[in-house]
Amino acid sequence: MGLILLTKRSLLSRFSEVLKGVFAGKSVEYISVELRELENVFALIILGSFIGLPSPPTTISLRLLPYMGRELLVMTRISERLDDMLGEMAGLFDIT
Repeated sequence: MGLILLTKRSLLSRFSEVLKGVFAGKSVEYISVELRELENVFALIILGSFIGLPSPPTTISLRLLPYMGRELLVMTRISERLDDMLGEMAGLFDIT
């Protein structure tokens, strides 16, 4: 009886570790998507004057431009895949 109880406990502990790993992986994925979207919003706020959006003064935008290399890359990647934003969100949440 003691061996069966020990086996069940080890099985439950392994199952809980796997479950924690799955949830941690999903959490990281959701946070990375949120980070990408926030970077896109930041770049749009700073560089919005080029497309007609109200934005901070041009001098501030030009001062921040050298530090925005990553945001510019994110903006170009997002603009390349904007044709199916609903599909991207459905893929993120595993909706089939």
